[in-house]
Amino acid sequence: MIQVLFVILIWVIPIILVTNAYFKMDKEERQEFKNEFKQPLALFGVGLIIIGLLLAFSGIILTIEWIQHIGAIIVFISWLTTSIVNWKKGKTDFIKSAVLIFLGVLGIAAYGLMITYI
Repeated sequence: MIQVLFVILIWVIPIILVTNAYFKMDKEERQEFKNEFKQPLALFGVGLIIIGLLLAFSGIILTIEWIQHIGAIIVFISWLTTSIVNWKKGKTDFIKSAVLIFLGVLGIAAYGLMITYI
C-alpha cells in the first residue's frame, strides 16, 4: 500500500509544482510556455526524459520490471533524440554529440548487463 502512495506522489508532485509555477506566470510568460510546450522537440527532449524517469522509478518502487524497462528505453530514446537534434540545430558540435550518443549507448548497455546479472 505504501508503494502505491509513493508512486502517486512521484507523479502528482511534479504536476502540482508545474501547475503552481504556471499560474504564477504573467500572460506573456504563459504564452511563451504554451508555444514552447507545443513544439515536438520539446516533448521529445524534456517530456520523454521526465516520463521515462517517472516510469522507471514507478517500476522500481512497485517492483514491476517491465515498467522499469519501458522507462529506461524511453530515457535512452529521448537522450539519443536530443543529442542528434542539438547537433542538427548547431547547439553542439559533432564530436560532443557523438560522445553523448556513445555515453547513452554505454548507459543502456550497462543497464542491460545489470538486468542480466541481478
